[in-house]
Amino acid sequence: ASLIPPETLRWITFGHYEADECGAMNEWLAVAPEAQVAHGQTGVSVSLNDMASRPPRVLDDGERIDLGGGKVVRYIDTPHTPHGWDAGVLFEDSTGTLMCGDLFTQLGNEPALVHGDVVGPAIAAEDVFHYSSLNPGMGMTIRGLAKLAPKTLALMHGPSFAGDGAAAINALADDYDRRIGDRLAEFGFARAA
Repeated sequence: ASLIPPETLRWITFGHYEADECGAMNEWLAVAPEAQVAHGQTGVSVSLNDMASRPPRVLDDGERIDLGGGKVVRYIDTPHTPHGWDAGVLFEDSTGTLMCGDLFTQLGNEPALVHGDVVGPAIAAEDVFHYSSLNPGMGMTIRGLAKLAPKTLALMHGPSFAGDGAAAINALADDYDRRIGDRLAEFGFARAA
């Protein structure tokens, strides 16, 4: 309430259906009578239709929601990237902010905004948790986000990053391609050229 009167809140969304992403969803719906949960088709179909206390809105891949005040967010499906078949991210066009969900997860206690390395700490967190659903399309999905040329990467688990978002995203995609190649090699499959 110190930031925004809850009764004026209109949209509630998150990266995918998981307790650390949306555990308070129904509590928010209870204090924000005009709010509606919005998510991609998979998330709505497999979880939110059952779990949300009010009917959620299905967002198509690439669909935009006008937040008012010149702010518009675009929903982008990223199935299994980094995990969860219902995964998605949001991109706010006017500020160039990519709300990354679990992409770039980091450990530690950093300042709220960093301008340095955001990729190295994300690689280290993946090494610790192995939280990603490694899949052959992962690098391509992540590189698709680089085309947005974000100026800010808003991390769920870590500080926000200001800088060359496209370069950071492509570097993260390269690391996942390496991980997938390593796993394939473990099972006797040749690396793709």
